[in-house]
Amino acid sequence: MLRLLNRIQNYLLGISLQRKLIILFLPLAIIPLSILGTFSYYKSSQVVQQQVCQTILESLSQVNYSLNYFVKDIEQLTMYIYSNRDIQKVLSKDGQRTLAEKHEDEQQINDILDTFLGFKSWNIAIYLLGANGDRYFTDNLLPSKYDDYNEDWGLFRKMRLAGGNVVWDTHYSMKKTEDFGIVLSSGRLLKQIETSQPLGYMVVDIMENALADKYNKARLQPGGQMLLLDRNGYVISSSPFKHIVGTKLDEPYLENVLEGNKGFFELASKGSPPAMVIYDTSEITGFKLVSVVPVAVLTKESSSIRSLTYFIVILFGVISCCAAYVLSVTITNPLRKLKSLMFQVETGNMDVAFPSKHKDEFGQLGLSFNKMLQRINQLIDEVYKKQLMVQEAEIKAIQAQFNPHFLYNALDSINWMARIHKMNDISQTAISLGELLRFSIRKGQPFIQVKEDMQQIRNYLVIQKMRYGDRLEMEMQIDKKIEKLFTLKLLIQPLVENAITHGLEMKPGKGHLSIRGTLEGENVRFEVSDDGAGMSQETVERILDGNFESEHAHNTGIGLDNLRRRLELYFHEHFRFDIVSQTGQGTKVTIEIPVMRTAGEDRHV
Repeated sequence: MLRLLNRIQNYLLGISLQRKLIILFLPLAIIPLSILGTFSYYKSSQVVQQQVCQTILESLSQVNYSLNYFVKDIEQLTMYIYSNRDIQKVLSKDGQRTLAEKHEDEQQINDILDTFLGFKSWNIAIYLLGANGDRYFTDNLLPSKYDDYNEDWGLFRKMRLAGGNVVWDTHYSMKKTEDFGIVLSSGRLLKQIETSQPLGYMVVDIMENALADKYNKARLQPGGQMLLLDRNGYVISSSPFKHIVGTKLDEPYLENVLEGNKGFFELASKGSPPAMVIYDTSEITGFKLVSVVPVAVLTKESSSIRSLTYFIVILFGVISCCAAYVLSVTITNPLRKLKSLMFQVETGNMDVAFPSKHKDEFGQLGLSFNKMLQRINQLIDEVYKKQLMVQEAEIKAIQAQFNPHFLYNALDSINWMARIHKMNDISQTAISLGELLRFSIRKGQPFIQVKEDMQQIRNYLVIQKMRYGDRLEMEMQIDKKIEKLFTLKLLIQPLVENAITHGLEMKPGKGHLSIRGTLEGENVRFEVSDDGAGMSQETVERILDGNFESEHAHNTGIGLDNLRRRLELYFHEHFRFDIVSQTGQGTKVTIEIPVMRTAGEDRHV
């Protein structure tokens, strides 16, 4: 007992607070419900069995009325099909007509049958068996017994003898374990209206569940059985046991049911609990609807006590649920709110706060949560600012690497011009160099207009043109739409420098350099291409991966790598940097950045 109490205590301590409150209220509902159930059991045994059986009998009469209506519908349906002129016309045709005409007739008949079946939800199958060999049906398959039928057997014999009137036939089976789908059939002999010449047969097969749906409305009692019998005592349909469908009922009460018209009586047999047999006979078909209900079930079908029991159960259940819900919500709502806020914080939403309205334990817990969240936001802000400072310093360091590198090349160009041209063009070169130097050391935003950046590229190309002379052909095409947009400072210059120094300079003879700028949707695209020495695919992949290291001491190889790093720092994943190159044929570098209409659209972290 002590162990059991410890287990119960551990279980109660481990469940949620709301469940604890609900479990507390359960005894308040269970105890009165148990007392009321016991009282209801003894009270229900006094209910008059006669009244219950009478109620069931009235229900059976209603079901029989529904079955009669169903039978009339089937008979009316067969009459409609019998008198249909189109069906008469098709069945009168020669059986040896062309396949195309037969196919057309089949579609016509199928449309007619679908129209007839469309009026109501019937679980039936219609078969038209023409004397000319035509076969039309609504089911998926045509049974062999209908394809090659014998006019002297079963339903066909009845139809032939009826001379065009409707007949009914029950499907019998010697296999008691067989669950029949088709249990009842109706049919007519089809004759030509004008000449009374036989045209064939019409058969309507009725499925067992189509009949079961009718008598299921009779409120089958738990443990009871519902049977639909023909005039001879064969089972047409049964619920819930289907294995006796198609066989003759083998029960001691069958003789009494066949002799009577309607009523009920008690059946007491050795080895079986007593039961009530209630039956009713259809005036049209002669079918008998039988309900077998154990007496123990009927005695439980009380009236006033059952209603009183249900009322008290519902009343106590509602009161208990409402009380448990109100109390659990009042106590656990602050905890649920705090849990929801913590979940939002876990997903990254730090802009939340617990609305603390009271000074109880929940209010104090909420204040502590708010203070903790404020401290976390403060620490995150400090880390964010430090990260910004580190990245800004790294960007400035990267930019600083360009200036000495470019200055060296520019001065080298002046040196070559002085040697080759006897100082004739030094003035023009110095002017371009001065513009470039002033541009490179100018402080301010890291973004400038595309038009200004392209002007510096032109200054740079003037210097390189002086150096290489006719060996260098240059082409620059910049879309007017992007000239007023902004780009990253010194974005294109490393590409141009790399194309000349590592591509065209190593090429024998004349080289061509192309610079293009276009607007592609919400992106600005720059393309720098040359027909110089080119690179291997391995070198291109190393540059794109950031693993490139120059093999020459005088070449640091920082141009493209620094450019890639600057793009990552300022634009993160919102940029494109592609290199297409082939050894001996040239290189094409493509850069795409987001459209920036003002210098204030700072994209970096």
